[in-house]
Amino acid sequence: MKRPWFAELEPTTPREVPGDSVLPERARMLAELLGPGPAGWAVELGATMAATITATIPQLAVDAVADEVAKGCEAVALGALSALAFDEQVPFAAMPEVLAGPTEVVSRGIGIEHMLRSIHLAHSTAVDVLLDAAERVVPERERFTEMRRINEALFSIVNLLTKNMADEYARAHEAWLTSSVALRAEIVEDLLRGTAVPMDRATRILGYDLSRWHLAVVVWTTPTKPAEPISLRTAATQTLTAAGCTSTLVLPVGAQRVWAWGSRTSTPPEPVAPQAPPAPPAPVATPAPGVRIAIGLAGAGVEGFRHSHRQAAEAARVGALSTRATSAFCYQDLDIVAMLSSDLPAAREFVHRELVDLAGCTEAVSAVRHTLKRYLDFDRSLARTAADLHVARNTVAYRVQRAEQLRGRPATVRRLHLHAALVLVEELGDVVLRPDPSLD
Repeated sequence: MKRPWFAELEPTTPREVPGDSVLPERARMLAELLGPGPAGWAVELGATMAATITATIPQLAVDAVADEVAKGCEAVALGALSALAFDEQVPFAAMPEVLAGPTEVVSRGIGIEHMLRSIHLAHSTAVDVLLDAAERVVPERERFTEMRRINEALFSIVNLLTKNMADEYARAHEAWLTSSVALRAEIVEDLLRGTAVPMDRATRILGYDLSRWHLAVVVWTTPTKPAEPISLRTAATQTLTAAGCTSTLVLPVGAQRVWAWGSRTSTPPEPVAPQAPPAPPAPVATPAPGVRIAIGLAGAGVEGFRHSHRQAAEAARVGALSTRATSAFCYQDLDIVAMLSSDLPAAREFVHRELVDLAGCTEAVSAVRHTLKRYLDFDRSLARTAADLHVARNTVAYRVQRAEQLRGRPATVRRLHLHAALVLVEELGDVVLRPDPSLD
């Protein structure tokens, strides 16, 4: 029987459970046991723990590693609250996400010291949040006993997690060192850093000619819809084949991300978006659900190999934040957004400074803002904008006038800056509209 005071727990900001969870099925099960308030509170605790870790340890704040941190923290938060409510031990065997992180970090050369430090940061955060909650919702006569029980439970979790994490890291590290992927990854990392590598050795180990034209792609899977590793490799190969590449290099980076390059001899590869029907005879299947693809620009030689990957990685960063319902992100379409969003707090300030009240989040403001962007896209042509949006010309004129009123100045004032701000909002949405640092 659960202790009644747990029913009083609520997240500080409204959360949809399981919608806002990175482990929706686990959150749903806890909501059925304890109620949506406690489940939402635990999901928020997991997100707070993850944000603390990634803000303090930059090595754990990158793409799939950050996803694993988020899932591990939420799994612990949900499990800890369930254990406290039912006076049980935290069932680590039922929470595989907690120990999935080492596989990701080992392949990136991230040391175990960062993993162990993350456990202690999460513990410190959980203690603060849990004790604060207990002080608010536990009846005074039970408070001392409950706080003591919370402390003992959290220390027990830390001890178990530290041992299990160290064992799992050692296992993953040993497996990595004995794999052929490790040697190939070392060569690729040296090439990307600009470290001098004998070309004959690199070509022999990679099985890939670095003297040709190259096109890089980054393929990853979303945390909420994880895909099988074979789906990532298949998507990378199909994308590069459609671009006319005659040779490919595919390198898994952990379990949720793939780096890949394709090459051809005389002319640059030409990217084809995977969801668009390419010209025969190179059909490209639609990627599996949850698979995302970022594509760089073609470049020649080792410099082209390096620069194309950097561009694909930037397109992947933007793609992970993007509001667009698409599976492919090309750097040639996102270069402006990538450059302007490299510093997200500065990008957010820029958007609000340029748009003023046009940066509102209501549906009406969003429609006006979108119309203004298309109006600028079409070089301020009312007719072309109306045709594009399938509305009357007078509607476009009214919306543009309304947008200027919300902004407090004509669209001709700082037009380039205005257009850039609108492009950022169109691509990134709430990430730049909401002045909330926790979104970074």
